Amino acid sequence: MVVLKIQLFSYIFFTVLFFSNFSLSSQIFDYETELFLNKLIIDIKSVNKFNKNIKIYIIKDDNPNAFVISENKLIVSSGLLEQSPDYVSLLAVLAHEIGHLEYFHLEKRKETLQKFSKLNLISNLALISGSILAQDPQVLGGAVASQVNINNFYLSFSREQEREADLYSIKTLQKLNLPSESVKELLKILEKNALDKGFDENYQKFSTHPIFKERYEIIDYNSKNKILNFNKDTQDEFNFIKAKFMAYNDTLNLTNLNDDHKTYYDSISSSESGNLVISLKKLNFLIKKFPINTFFLETKGDILRSHGYLNESVKFYKLVLNKYPDNYYIKYKIFLDTNMKNMQLNSKINFFYENINLIIQFPKNKYIINKFIEIAKDLEKIYWLDFFNTISDINSKNMEELPKKLNNLSKETNETKLKKIINEYNNL
Repeated sequence: MVVLKIQLFSYIFFTVLFFSNFSLSSQIFDYETELFLNKLIIDIKSVNKFNKNIKIYIIKDDNPNAFVISENKLIVSSGLLEQSPDYVSLLAVLAHEIGHLEYFHLEKRKETLQKFSKLNLISNLALISGSILAQDPQVLGGAVASQVNINNFYLSFSREQEREADLYSIKTLQKLNLPSESVKELLKILEKNALDKGFDENYQKFSTHPIFKERYEIIDYNSKNKILNFNKDTQDEFNFIKAKFMAYNDTLNLTNLNDDHKTYYDSISSSESGNLVISLKKLNFLIKKFPINTFFLETKGDILRSHGYLNESVKFYKLVLNKYPDNYYIKYKIFLDTNMKNMQLNSKINFFYENINLIIQFPKNKYIINKFIEIAKDLEKIYWLDFFNTISDINSKNMEELPKKLNNLSKETNETKLKKIINEYNNL
């Protein structure tokens, strides 16, 4: 049992480290979903008077999960979007994570880990080395026992934070007059996933999260609202997003998809299977039925693009940009797909400056950087070319050299826009 507890503590510790060094290599760029999640977050923040900005990231991960990391970044998995029974259960998870931010749990947990790390390094090394010199196994046993006590304290400390976040989530639902039954449904899904992976109740006792039984009790005890609001339009919006994620990830559990949402799923699924005609037929039906849903046009652009119809896809992308001019994911695709061979000089210059902010939105994207290098060469923009080559050549080992090199370049050039981009890039 001692070994089990120590192993679990190590797992928790390395999990925290992993999250703090979160990589965006698996990030999913979807403007519609980010808008939707931010709308839920605005509701959560408004009733709790939480004023900090939160940046949403969506990652490709079949496991339903969400977590927060430093700088108020909230990570949401594709599995959570696919498996949440409704928008309320999704909102509850987001509220749980915002609860961690509200109560400064990340800072407290980091501080605790640092203290334990120092304590273990100093006291345990002294005890262990002393036991070896004195040939006294009892002292060594005492060091291990001390380690277990520290682990137990940390597990209890973290679990209390999770209870606080759970309570914050349920209180948020109360303030918004939202039902909590779907939260229990989501918990049942999470519990089944845990059991399928061998995490039974005895194992869960050593987790930093309260066992599922306790979490159900928290929900039941604090769910007392009689007049409840449930926004059907918001749920409809969520179901279309859910259908999209399920289709692209080839999820076959379509229990919660009905009628139009199933049609949307089938449209994307047909495209993924290579049947463009059926795909567009189903999608055109939805576009005609729901003319206000601009994101169907974006999906049509994506489907056409995936089948090689680049010129046609741009037409639909531009219709979406008319309504959502900040949709950089569309701008990114148009930028990469634009053929510049027959473009006039003035058009090339305009194209260059119209898209330069993509460097700030996607700072390490090699495809964007390489295309800008080609355009800069063509337009003989020497200082811009130096800028693109600099950010392209810098690797993780000498990132600290980048600000210095860019600042020197900023002093050399007279181009105002380049100076501005360098300043923004250095502030990322």
